[in-house]
Amino acid sequence: MFNNLEVCQSVLNALPEAVFLKDKYFRLVFLNHKASKLFGKSSDLLLGKKGLEHLGLPLASRILLQEKHVLDTGEPLEFEEQVPGQENQTRTIVIKVSRLILNAEAYLLISLNDITVLRQAEAHTRYLAYHDPLTGLYNRAAFNERLQNALLPLTKPEQPGGVLMLFDMDGFKNVNDTWGHQAGDLVLCEFARQLSHSTPEECVVARLGGDEFAVLIKPPFSPEEAEALCQKIVLNIRTPVILKGAIPYITVSVGITIIMPSDITGGECLRKADTALYEAKRMGKNRYCVYSELLDAGWARKRKMKKALAMALLSGQGLECAYQPLVSAQNGEIIGVEALARWDDPELGSVSPVQFIPLAEECGLIVPLGKFILKRACQEMRPWSDLSVSVNISPVQLCENDFASMILQLLAKEDFPPHRLELELTETAIMHSDTHSKEQLSILRQHGIRIALDDFGTGYSSLSLLKDIMVDSVKIDQSFVQFVTQLEDTAAIVTAVSRLGNQLGLQVIAEGVETSEQREFLIEAGCSQLQGYLFSRP
Repeated sequence: MFNNLEVCQSVLNALPEAVFLKDKYFRLVFLNHKASKLFGKSSDLLLGKKGLEHLGLPLASRILLQEKHVLDTGEPLEFEEQVPGQENQTRTIVIKVSRLILNAEAYLLISLNDITVLRQAEAHTRYLAYHDPLTGLYNRAAFNERLQNALLPLTKPEQPGGVLMLFDMDGFKNVNDTWGHQAGDLVLCEFARQLSHSTPEECVVARLGGDEFAVLIKPPFSPEEAEALCQKIVLNIRTPVILKGAIPYITVSVGITIIMPSDITGGECLRKADTALYEAKRMGKNRYCVYSELLDAGWARKRKMKKALAMALLSGQGLECAYQPLVSAQNGEIIGVEALARWDDPELGSVSPVQFIPLAEECGLIVPLGKFILKRACQEMRPWSDLSVSVNISPVQLCENDFASMILQLLAKEDFPPHRLELELTETAIMHSDTHSKEQLSILRQHGIRIALDDFGTGYSSLSLLKDIMVDSVKIDQSFVQFVTQLEDTAAIVTAVSRLGNQLGLQVIAEGVETSEQREFLIEAGCSQLQGYLFSRP
């Protein structure tokens, strides 16, 4: 048939692809070595056959139809097929078919290329793009896509579009810190398994990152069912996870939102669920919370307050210091003042320190706020050279690397004597302070700045602590002073603190004094300084 048959055979055999020729009756008339190997038979056994006998009827018919099309039209084709391979493994084959005219006869030139490995790699890449490699759950990108798709069919205002739940493990960092990240990974995988088994089969379960998980349950699924499911998951996860050499105990907090047609974007749904999750954390963790508009209204005010506080710190407008006197228990003379932060915003009005101080700690503004109050107090109290000034310090400020140097530099700049300044810290803050924080306090005391233990009795409530910590004065909390003339046990506590403080050479300050009877008792008990509405409001 060919003038140079041996040359053609050599060329075709050298090709990396399986190549063969078929005549107009779709019979094999030539195969190269690669094609014989792919078919698993010698060319002698295959010649004259159609080469489709080992395939199932639907697949063989489909390929034969494509070959007929090329033979009739002369239009080349390229297509993929899944064909059975050795050991029952399915192979992905690219088939290229073209027509040749040789010696006035039509032939089909067919090449086969096995791309199974390529397609498997592509499938694995697609899997990784949408799945978390640790737990096998959907990842954030896949979950956001499915959440957005779930919002598209919502048309009826009264019809819920499903339920979105956000899960966050409580204290998960302790697992990594105590038993290592490998143990943490095992805990995450175990929780992922429990979450997948506890939720309906049709729902979308994802790990959004870290120890945060999400579940999207499509309708119909009522809010009551969602709460029952969350309660079940919260109870189940309380059981300690048993690992080799460790039994970490963790809990989980959950935020729930019912998806409604008014939720235009998946991001809005996630924001609502996250708001509910944060509320569950704030309420003590190890529980679930359902989103409501009232909850969102509170967060809207909180976000507005954060922005306003940041602007107030930048401009210096609206933030002021109020000063409450400290009087000597011996003669009633004013010997110092406590600087208290006050904030009056044009839109929010007068905001209580009970609100904006914790807010500042939460959003990272407590350090600039503390510096602002200290600077303002030094500026305003500098002329009153015979008075000391007490300023409250947050535990967050105490953890700053340059806390001591910042204080000393500010005092030098404002020309305020260090011995006139007293820093008030709660006993919890001092007891939880690390070595660095203790060194910072030691540096400040060496420069003459006094340290006061504030709100004594509300934290560890141990008298023995007074001899172990480096402070200059202790402030008895007003919750004790309030009932000092009414309750015998309270009176005994105040007396014991005062006597021990005096023996240790500490100044004992009683705050919240409101009546003459309280004043007389505190003086007799041994308090050296008094503070409260009986003498002056801030």
